[in-house]
Amino acid sequence: MTRRICGFLAAILFVLISAGCVRREGRNSDCKWPAETSNSLADARHLSADAEFAEDLAIRYADTHHGGQAYDSARDRCMQSLFEQIAKAHDVSIGQVSNSLGRNRAYIDLAINLPFVLAYFVVAVAVARMIWRKYLPSEHGWIPGVVVGLFISLAIAGLGTMLGEVWSWLLESYRIGNDHMSYRVQRLWWVRQRAELFGGAVVVFWSALWATARWCRPSSGKREPPVSICAC
Repeated sequence: MTRRICGFLAAILFVLISAGCVRREGRNSDCKWPAETSNSLADARHLSADAEFAEDLAIRYADTHHGGQAYDSARDRCMQSLFEQIAKAHDVSIGQVSNSLGRNRAYIDLAINLPFVLAYFVVAVAVARMIWRKYLPSEHGWIPGVVVGLFISLAIAGLGTMLGEVWSWLLESYRIGNDHMSYRVQRLWWVRQRAELFGGAVVVFWSALWATARWCRPSSGKREPPVSICAC
């Protein structure tokens, strides 16, 4: 079962991340926009991809040729120049190109975060089962397991939130093909919504605890002691 789950997560990760990868051909650190095979009017997703690629080229250019106080201005000048070329190539305004940056990435965020969320749920279920095995309701009642679950939910949610941020950072770096994330890290879910995601992680753990607790209700008979499935 564990192998099947891991294989399923890996398949989702591979398919979605591959679909959202930033283009590799034409990369350079000289602030040059590589010619495209088509100069037709681009749809919103294509325009967002071009703007993201131009942003990466600008960061590479500033990383290679500038530093210190001149870094930001050099990066921004390069990006503006590339945006102008994109706008001209697709017959759109520069504002449309700049406004598309960071947009239309719902499927990218889904690709990055869905495998981690599913893995977190699997871990939450496993930990919840461990709690009920340790504090069998048939022997200790429900209070000890609930109290322990309260403290563990906060700890595992905090850890999950931190690991989720690291996970998304690493995968986004792989997707764009650049270890220097720069300000782009601010677009990540785990950076923009830490409190909400922490709260969601707590809710997921309590959902897992409640779901597993339903299977831990003892069934007693007249001649045999109570038996709990959590003891299996």
